[in-house]
Amino acid sequence: MRRRAFLASALTAGTALTPGCGVIHPRTEHSNPTEKTDENPRDDIQYLAFRADGSDLADVGVTPPSLDVPSEFATSIWHRDGTELRSLTQRFATPGTEGSRPWPTLALEGPFMGDREPHPSVSLSRTQDGTAAVLEVHEFGELADETVTINLIVTRWPESARTLVVESTAELAETGPREETHVLEGRLEFALADGTGGEERSDEPPQSPS
Repeated sequence: MRRRAFLASALTAGTALTPGCGVIHPRTEHSNPTEKTDENPRDDIQYLAFRADGSDLADVGVTPPSLDVPSEFATSIWHRDGTELRSLTQRFATPGTEGSRPWPTLALEGPFMGDREPHPSVSLSRTQDGTAAVLEVHEFGELADETVTINLIVTRWPESARTLVVESTAELAETGPREETHVLEGRLEFALADGTGGEERSDEPPQSPS
């Protein structure tokens, strides 16, 4: 029996051209993905599937956490051969809890890197108003041409949290003779299961950054 319900929504798609080094390279925005679910019905992972040129381009997936803390979950990106990941920004918010504390707080579950250099550059922070946690991968380094999974932990929830919204923006570049950048944008919304929302790990400082 599934503990969480899933909703997905997105905006529209568009294309822009941006100049660089005296050459105009196409920069295509994809913000109308379709929803996919994992083939294993026991898995809660949900995907935003992006297509380009009539074929699959990338999947951005989230395995949502529960309201228990600490709660492990993951975000992942698959992308087709001939492309490289440039950057990723994900914003994790709990609508309807503005002004309540503690704020949602995330931590990386272990280092996010491979066996070789250059290693990825990643950071966790909060929005200025403190209502959302933000994950940013500034550079993917050696993992740029691979399917990437980032394991995370929720260490604090607002007491009234019942919904998690994950807004994702990823940049993907073609590595062949066709120099093109794809900007992927999408939004996932999860209804969280009842649990122990509002509890806090004893080793987590109350005002630590997300």
